[in-house]
Amino acid sequence: MKNFVLFICIALLFITACSNSKEPPAIAKEELKDKAKLRLSIWLPEWQNKSALEDVQSSQHGLQDIRVFGAYFNSKDELLLTDNAIDMLQQTQQQFNESHHVILTLINDYVTENAPSVQKDSTLLHRLLQDSSARQKHISNILQVVEQYQPNGIEIDYEKIAKEDLPKYVQFLSELYRELAKKDVTLHVVLEPRFPFDVKLPDGPNYTVMAYNVHGYHSGPGAKATFTFLNDLLKKIKKSNQDLAIAFATGGFDWVAQGKTVALTELEAEKVLAETNADKQRDKASGAVYFTYIDTNNISHEVWYADQETLEKWVKHVQKKSYHDVVLWRAGGLGVKTLQWIREQATEERSSQ
Repeated sequence: MKNFVLFICIALLFITACSNSKEPPAIAKEELKDKAKLRLSIWLPEWQNKSALEDVQSSQHGLQDIRVFGAYFNSKDELLLTDNAIDMLQQTQQQFNESHHVILTLINDYVTENAPSVQKDSTLLHRLLQDSSARQKHISNILQVVEQYQPNGIEIDYEKIAKEDLPKYVQFLSELYRELAKKDVTLHVVLEPRFPFDVKLPDGPNYTVMAYNVHGYHSGPGAKATFTFLNDLLKKIKKSNQDLAIAFATGGFDWVAQGKTVALTELEAEKVLAETNADKQRDKASGAVYFTYIDTNNISHEVWYADQETLEKWVKHVQKKSYHDVVLWRAGGLGVKTLQWIREQATEERSSQ
C-alpha cells in the first residue's frame, strides 16, 4: 500500500512538472521554426562602396552570402572589374571571408572608353555563348578572374537573353559549374521575372529570381513589387525544376512631373520626406511607402520606396509559400530600422560567431 501511495505521489509530481513546463505550444514552435528558416543575403554595388560596406558591417550577423556587384565586360568581350569593384571585393574578403560566403557577381553590361555603356547587352551574350569554342573561352576568362581575386563563389547575372540563345545559356551554366566545382567555388545564377521557368536548369548552381521592377524608370509611379505581382511570380516559378531564392529591392524612386525619374535609397527618401514635411502613406497593395510634394520650383513629385516594414511584409508573404531564402538588392543607404531587422535574422550558427 505504501508503495502504491508513493507511486501516486511521484506520478502527481511528474504531471505537475510537465504542466508547468515552459515548452511552447505546437503552433508557437512551428512559428519559431518558420522564422528561423529565413536566410538573408545582400548585394553590394561597386558604385556605392563606402556606405554599402558600412551597412554590411552594421547588419553582418543577420546575413549569409555577401555578393559584390560586380564585374562588367570590355571592348574585347573580357571581364572588367573597376577600381571600385576591386577595392570593395578586397575589403569584403578581408572583413568577412572568415564568417561569410563572399560572391562576385558578373553582369552583361558592355563598358568601353569611347562609347556609352550598354546595359544587359543581348548581343554580347550571343557572342559569349554562340558555340562551344566561345563558351570555353568565356569560362577560361571567368577562371582567370577566380584565380586572380579568389572569391568563394561566382554569380551569373546575365539578363535579356535572346530566346535562340537559351539552350546555349543553359549549357554554359552546366559547363561553368563543372569547372568551378573543381576549384571548390560555388556557382550562383540570377533570373529575371520574365525567364521561362519551364526551361530545365542544370543541378548544382544556386538560383535567385528577381522579384522587383514592377515600377521604375520605365513606368509611372508605384512600388517596385506588389503582392499581386509576387503571387503571379510564385505561380510561374513553381514550373522550375530548381529551388529558387527570392530577391527584393530596397529604396525607391522619385517621379518628377517635369523631368527624369530619380532613384533614391531608403535614407534619401526619408530625408526628402522629413524636409518636405509630406504626408507619409502606406500602399495596401504593396506595403510600400509613398508621398507627394511640390518643390521650390513649383514642380510636383511622387515618391515611392521600401522601408523596413515593406521588406518584412514582402518576406513574410513569400515565406507563407515556403520560400525562405531571400536576397536584398542592395546595401548602401539602408535605414536604421532596416539594418536592425536584418541583424535580427541571425541564425543560431551566425549568432555564435
